[in-house]
Amino acid sequence: MKVYFNIFLHIIAAAVIFLLLFRTCKRDTVTTTTQTITTVRIDTLRLRDTFYFPTPYRVVELQIDSIHVDTAAIIRDYYSEKYYQIHHTDSLLNATAEIKIAENTIKLTTLDYQIFRPTIHTTTIVTQKRINRFFFSAGGGINYNIMNNRAGVELLAAVGIKRHSLHIGYDFLNQTPRLGWQYRIK
Repeated sequence: MKVYFNIFLHIIAAAVIFLLLFRTCKRDTVTTTTQTITTVRIDTLRLRDTFYFPTPYRVVELQIDSIHVDTAAIIRDYYSEKYYQIHHTDSLLNATAEIKIAENTIKLTTLDYQIFRPTIHTTTIVTQKRINRFFFSAGGGINYNIMNNRAGVELLAAVGIKRHSLHIGYDFLNQTPRLGWQYRIK
């Protein structure tokens, strides 16, 4: 039993030296991916203003010869209501003005407008590939010893650095140690 324990300790020491030698090998590269998503949303402000009975700031009266004037047409035009609508549209503003004229005065003026304010939302997603450089795991297993023709139960522990892992175990029924090494391919 003593001879197996010494061999087991020598194998563990050799595995530790082997891992220290591999520590100086080329390190895995860490890749960083950046994705930017830009969303443009238009915020609309809608207003409606009404102005009643504006007064003119300047009046120009013309001298007209009354012989050639159709009085009925003038009176009909004087009492008729005329509606005017003016539109203006561009990338930031949509405006509509409605004007009502009757009895030679502006009776009603309505201004309806929408102000477009673009707001830009930028979302940046940064994805990093992280490589675990060190891990420790423990577990157990069932094995079979061909030499003694017996089944066994073992306790396992593993230590990993980068892509290498070292497995150490002990079979309690067969009383044999276990030592293993693995390299993660992908």
